[in-house]
Amino acid sequence: MRARRAVVGVDLGTSGVKVLVVSLDAAVPDADRAAPDAPLAALDGGVLGRVLGRGRAEYPVLVPSVGRAESNPADWWQSTCRAVRQALAQARDAEVVALAVAGQMHGVVLTSDPAPVRQAILWLDQRAAAEADRYAELPASLTGGLGNRPSAGMAGPILCWLAEHEPEHVAAAQWALQPKDWLRLQLTGEAATDPTDASGTLLYDLKRDAWADDLIAALGLPHDKLPPVRGSEQPSGALLPGPAAELGLPPGLPVATGAADTAAALYAADLQADDAMLTLGSGGQWAVPETEFRPTAATNLYRAVGDGYYRLAPVQNVGVTLNWVRALLDVSWADLYDAARRPARPNAPVFAPYLTPERWDPTATGAWTGLTLAHRREDLLRSALDGVAALLGERLDDLRAAGHHPRSVILGGGGAAHPAWRAQLADTVALPLRPSPAPWLTATGAARLAAAAASHPSR
Repeated sequence: MRARRAVVGVDLGTSGVKVLVVSLDAAVPDADRAAPDAPLAALDGGVLGRVLGRGRAEYPVLVPSVGRAESNPADWWQSTCRAVRQALAQARDAEVVALAVAGQMHGVVLTSDPAPVRQAILWLDQRAAAEADRYAELPASLTGGLGNRPSAGMAGPILCWLAEHEPEHVAAAQWALQPKDWLRLQLTGEAATDPTDASGTLLYDLKRDAWADDLIAALGLPHDKLPPVRGSEQPSGALLPGPAAELGLPPGLPVATGAADTAAALYAADLQADDAMLTLGSGGQWAVPETEFRPTAATNLYRAVGDGYYRLAPVQNVGVTLNWVRALLDVSWADLYDAARRPARPNAPVFAPYLTPERWDPTATGAWTGLTLAHRREDLLRSALDGVAALLGERLDDLRAAGHHPRSVILGGGGAAHPAWRAQLADTVALPLRPSPAPWLTATGAARLAAAAASHPSR
């Protein structure tokens, strides 16, 4: 059988990695194109073909103390190797020609040659709240191009905290990277980032599309530890022999710079006018394309793949909170989501889902209220779903306040698979929900970037 040219797309999430091997053959039979595992995405000169293989592996989020969230990057690498090999085992006739990584935003990975000098600090972490507040003391001439309200989980405040509390780790590091950029460093030995990830650091001037040099100097941060910025679809090195052997791939493959997870998902979703995208995973994100630099207080504004921006209304307490409820009450994910089939009861308990501080309301905490002896575990499960759905509805209101009034929603992410949960979300937001064009949107977006890198003129 003739080998089919293919690309590998990697989605490095908060608690797990997903990998797709996707054919580059646009001449896929209609029967294959109609299959549920056949994401299609427009490319210059053609489309991605069908999925030849998929793999996934999980890793823990470490919580060393209240308000802190970390991850061991070695777990990311080991899980990525397992997931890639799993996907390749299903794609026996694939000739892989390129790969790309997309992944979780924010946080900081201090790394040197190329091992991390400490655990990665994640977007869920709140230790840098005071450092985030420092941004308000800076003149608007320095912060006006950031496009975002400061948040403790972003790289700028975290780096400020590290410089104050762990200066030895900052001094020992060669680079301060985003998670997906650390993973690509392992693949290629080259440090780089892209505008979609850089724009979420609070160290990047979105209007100039460059690092905010004067702001970085005012914060006293080492500019030389921030990587060069390259286009998401551009190759940023070639796959090294050692990592290639661990992954089961041929060395020398071009590796695209890649993109932040939501940017990659939007790149794959190809939204139409009046669409919004809602992705559900550890967190949740409402996203819509934006053509102008127009910051608002209640939403984020980030660079999109290619030209333009996208507006994001994020929710931190989605999968992480539902998983806590599920584990606490000792039920499976299926049992949790099945609770969405239960009719809402007028005397139901109310669940406030703020188990980790939300970006726009950092003082809120979680709680069940209205409990009585008559309530059972099923009532608690249903109320948890109600609370998370209501929080997602509030963030949709933030998009509307920013001038976006979607009429339909593309729904994606691993936390959107259960039909009863989807139906509850549709009722809550009062909008039609359409399935995404691919089950794993972020990994599909990464595959699309890999395809662009394979044909990039710089190769």
